Amino acid sequence: MNIAIVTDSGSNYYNEDLKDVKGLYAVPLQIIDGDTTYLESVEISNTQVNTLMKEHHTLTTSLPAIGRIEALFEQIKNDGYDKILAVPITSGISSTINAMRTAANYMDIRFDFIDCYSTFHNSLDIALYARRELNSGRSLSEITGIIEDAIEHSDTNIIPDDLGHLSRGGRLSPLAATLGGFLKIKPILHLNKDTLGVIEPMDKVRTMSKAISTVVENMKQAGVDETYTITVAHVDSMELLNETVDKLHIAFPNTEIRKHDLISTVSVHCGLGSVALQYMKILK
Repeated sequence: MNIAIVTDSGSNYYNEDLKDVKGLYAVPLQIIDGDTTYLESVEISNTQVNTLMKEHHTLTTSLPAIGRIEALFEQIKNDGYDKILAVPITSGISSTINAMRTAANYMDIRFDFIDCYSTFHNSLDIALYARRELNSGRSLSEITGIIEDAIEHSDTNIIPDDLGHLSRGGRLSPLAATLGGFLKIKPILHLNKDTLGVIEPMDKVRTMSKAISTVVENMKQAGVDETYTITVAHVDSMELLNETVDKLHIAFPNTEIRKHDLISTVSVHCGLGSVALQYMKILK
């Protein structure tokens, strides 16, 4: 059986120069600005999205258009594949998995998926690992077993800086945003398998520095070490990114730590100045 791997733009695929990886495909999620819809990281960059937020545009996101998914699956069939293994953004925050399943049924191609209960680099790492191991001849059942174990040992934490942004997006009441801003409250949000990929509050502390230290301590308690990778991403806050990475290097001196811009499908919901910290057990 010839299996294609499919992810989406939320994995950061389009910003990682992966278009030449044979058998690895992606479809863009959508960024919506009023009556204008952009394909994430294809028609609009993270920097351009940040600029729109600075100009106080109220942005939203959407799953890929079903027609675009169907067109991709038709291309995959024409490329000689008879099954798709999808590793898209989690079903806890998007209907992308369901849309892909519907498209696969319509295009009459076998379909399976892995819910990473997250997005961004965890999903990309899983997709790349699956592609590499399939190429080496490893069985799909063995590959998915290893992936499921890594997902069990993963978490994604998001720390928004601007509570007013959460209020404008309908995710926090205006009164709570005002009081929280006055008290310098920073909520710590997270999603993983335990939350079924749904973003849930984990803690709230005063000051961004304390919030980051809290997440780092939680990572220690979770057993993060050199057998894990950590990804740190920011929304137009390079100084905060570097401060966060410095703390992580002290706490985890032998762990690979990667720095990125946060992907737009997440940043438009958490706002400028936010930082995200993600970890997962290394796939071997």
